[in-house]
Amino acid sequence: MALIERDKLGGSCPNRGCVPSKLLIGFAEVARKIQEASGHFIDAEIKSVDVSRMIADTNEWSSHVDARYQSRHPDTLDLFRGHGAFVSDHVVEVNGKQLTAPNIVIATGSRPRTGPFDELPIWTSDDLFPLKGEVPKSITIVGGGFIAVELANFFDAVGVKTTVMVIDDRLLPAEDDDISAIFKEQFTSNVETRFNTAIDAASHDGSQFTLQLNTGGTHQTEALLYAIGRQLNIDNIGLQNTGIALNERGGIVRDDYLQTSVAGVYAIGDAATRYQLQHIAAFEAKFVQSRLLEDSVSAIDYGTISHAVFSNPEVAATGMTEIEAAASGRPYVAVIEDWSLSARAMSTRLSYPRTKLIVDSSTFEVLGCHLIGPESSTMIHEIMMMMHLDNDIRKITRLIHIHPALPEALVVAARAAIAAIETSKAN
Repeated sequence: MALIERDKLGGSCPNRGCVPSKLLIGFAEVARKIQEASGHFIDAEIKSVDVSRMIADTNEWSSHVDARYQSRHPDTLDLFRGHGAFVSDHVVEVNGKQLTAPNIVIATGSRPRTGPFDELPIWTSDDLFPLKGEVPKSITIVGGGFIAVELANFFDAVGVKTTVMVIDDRLLPAEDDDISAIFKEQFTSNVETRFNTAIDAASHDGSQFTLQLNTGGTHQTEALLYAIGRQLNIDNIGLQNTGIALNERGGIVRDDYLQTSVAGVYAIGDAATRYQLQHIAAFEAKFVQSRLLEDSVSAIDYGTISHAVFSNPEVAATGMTEIEAAASGRPYVAVIEDWSLSARAMSTRLSYPRTKLIVDSSTFEVLGCHLIGPESSTMIHEIMMMMHLDNDIRKITRLIHIHPALPEALVVAARAAIAAIETSKAN
């Protein structure tokens, strides 16, 4: 078995993406709790924050990822360090050596999209892990998606002057509209965010940026980071030398077995899927492993796709948004309920947490669930499991929940959805 890798093993997630960024979020959560302590009638203050040490500690963890991956299969894996590119359908060249195999898996991932002003020292998320040089005293982050708001929450929470610039008037535009609106209100209460703002021109004097904005003003910042999406790493792997087809968004076309238009060549992760999520890539990797090594003959079944945003507030979702449910043509009800009947939720002293359920009004099947509030990424798994095993919202109300744990809030929303369905049938 051969593996070609030009960079660190494991790809973006453990080295430059979800893992190190979530390690940073842990520091932000502690800082936020101290900052919000007055809501619990506690007079607390942060006397000092060693951001450099936080980032160094995170980078130290990431620096060992490559060695851990390599140690797992020391005798069965031939590792080729370098850039691989197709010469033909089943021949890949690396470092001048041509490798031929009946089965090839493309798992090249993606990279951050870069912004304009290439001649300036502008960051992407890749530049944070590891961060070279001193931690800036101020940072401006361009973008309104999950990478932008997660990084902005960290820097702002630990005392770095943080500004987010968004080209339109939304944050987390991929989320359900109701959740996106609540997130916007809460996030902007902490982090300075400028909407409908674009950078027309930028300069750098060696220590800070001066930005000319479309609003007519200027803005100065030590660091400038673009978080405007990701680009697929398939533009330089020799696909033009193969019969591998691409779809309208530029990703690799696959069948229900993740096989490309060339027999024996598979594609997984960001290179092919429209869901740029590590857990989807890992699921696909396991599927291809079972197909090639264990002779599995089943087509892939994703079930419902779920995700979370580890910012402040925390967001999690599975299934459809309400807009998607309306477009599907299925009859549905949508309810949104607060968490005020959960004593554990009340103890957080937060008033914004919500559960939104979108339920098929003819079958009681959950079409989508959207959470905003503490531990949303954990709570959503109860809905995910139910949708996977026996999708019927009435099941939630029949499960005896631990009192007064946070998931009791799901029961409140479930009862509201059931009541809405019964009312719609009665009318």
